[in-house]
Amino acid sequence: MKLFIKLLMLVLLLSSSLFALSNKDLVISINLAGKQRMLSQKMTKESFLIRSDIDKEENIKKLTKSSQLFDKTLKGLMQGEASLQLVAIKDEAIQAQLQEIQKLWIPFNKEIQAVITGKATKSSYSLLEANNIPLLKAMNKAVRLYTSQNKGHKSLTIVNDINLAGKQRMLTQKMGKDLLFISNKLKTKYYQEDFKKLQKLFTKTLQGLFEGSEILKLTGTQLPKITKQLKIVEQLWKEHQPTLNLALKNQEIKKAITGLDDILVEMNKGVILYTKSLNRQKQRLQLSSIISNFMNKSGILKKRVNLSGKQRMLTQRMTKLALLMRLDIDKKANREKLIQFSDLYNQTLLAFKGGDKALGCIPSNNIRVKKQIAVVEKEWEPFYKHVKNIIDGKDKEGKSLEYMITKNEHLLKISNELVKKFESSNRASNYLDKARLHIVNIAGRQRMLTQKMTKEKLLISEGKSEYGEKIEKTIKLFDDSLIALINGDATQNIVKPTNKEIKKQLNIVAEMWKKLKPLYQKPKVSKKELTLIIEQNPILLKEMNKAVKMSETSVEY
Repeated sequence: MKLFIKLLMLVLLLSSSLFALSNKDLVISINLAGKQRMLSQKMTKESFLIRSDIDKEENIKKLTKSSQLFDKTLKGLMQGEASLQLVAIKDEAIQAQLQEIQKLWIPFNKEIQAVITGKATKSSYSLLEANNIPLLKAMNKAVRLYTSQNKGHKSLTIVNDINLAGKQRMLTQKMGKDLLFISNKLKTKYYQEDFKKLQKLFTKTLQGLFEGSEILKLTGTQLPKITKQLKIVEQLWKEHQPTLNLALKNQEIKKAITGLDDILVEMNKGVILYTKSLNRQKQRLQLSSIISNFMNKSGILKKRVNLSGKQRMLTQRMTKLALLMRLDIDKKANREKLIQFSDLYNQTLLAFKGGDKALGCIPSNNIRVKKQIAVVEKEWEPFYKHVKNIIDGKDKEGKSLEYMITKNEHLLKISNELVKKFESSNRASNYLDKARLHIVNIAGRQRMLTQKMTKEKLLISEGKSEYGEKIEKTIKLFDDSLIALINGDATQNIVKPTNKEIKKQLNIVAEMWKKLKPLYQKPKVSKKELTLIIEQNPILLKEMNKAVKMSETSVEY
């Protein structure tokens, strides 16, 4: 397998010159078109700084540079510009949108020049206040058109990460502009609300750039250089929140805007790092597409094993959440989670029969798998009803919770049988393919065990001493399986990982487990220790889930 991949990589490297230039052109266009959004807000902000007589001479210089850069970039996007390394993309929709932007830019720029030369009137500022958002929206539409040029590489979602990382630059300037509008008493309530929305969006996007976000369609990143730069942005952003909140009350305006400009500088460094990483990812995807026909069947199976393995975990997580609700621990938050994860179990079970694009699930035609799905469905139907009773606050006497406590391990058992059926449906003859599928199963089982032992710990804390023996077995299974996943175990058909990222992730889990294991083993824990278990358990689950995803999707294990 390794020799095969190396040969394919060699072919790819030899052929990369055929597509690298066009990729580079696209990346530069996305970056600079995205930067135009920021400049639309920066120019407006600088104009109102001049009107407010804040560092007037300095901001006249800044506004001059900003307007010149916007104009030069717009022309470069339309016609090409060597100094910006811009090549005009001959796409009718893009060129038509750039023409629309130019129509907005001409009168906007006229008033910008009036501000620079000291000839601005009240109507000049009114036009800038009214038209900066239409210019921003038109520019944003152009960015979306550029990102849609990424045809043939649908899985290359990093293009959207570049788009939204670039959009963060714009948000810093839009927030600064809003603060100036507030201080100039322009639609104060409106711009205060707008500022708060932007503040939340910046935080949400920054988190998505780190971890990924389905809502924002962000893949997230583990690239060290980008992560390091995003952490710098995150630190500045956190430190600056008190000043921004004061600025909303028309205090510390200058300090707030200066801080936002500092964040802009660091965010821009992040965007540059994203653009540099794109060509490398395109090459990797080219390699993946060549290998995909060879590995596609295995990939579908690994997805099914991962999802069915996740179902095992959810049987325990739902029961744990119901117990936490009964104990009145973060009741509202845990109710929301119970809704989310019971719906997910139900959605996934339906996906096994009919498929689900969002889950990436294709239904199986295997007869044994279909029969087991029917078995799970039969048990799930009443279990789901009792879950809903708890969610709806109808379980006053605790009968539904008792049902879940009594039946969750049977649901777990038959859910586990479904995982086994999916795994055994693999008809591949090579050892490595079978081993990889089994690893996804075992790593996935670890997710379940994190929830099972926490559920058992909660039941013990409620006086159900019979769960003492059960938790000992759960702890031992988690411990033994983690060691096997890290070091390999021929008797369990588990190969030792060679992939650096997978090894690193398993070690992260091991470090967390090292601290939590003694608490799970302790016969009686204090309230503080139980709280620590409850708080750390979702984090342990999250880190274990990352390892499962890597095991499922990595070309090399």
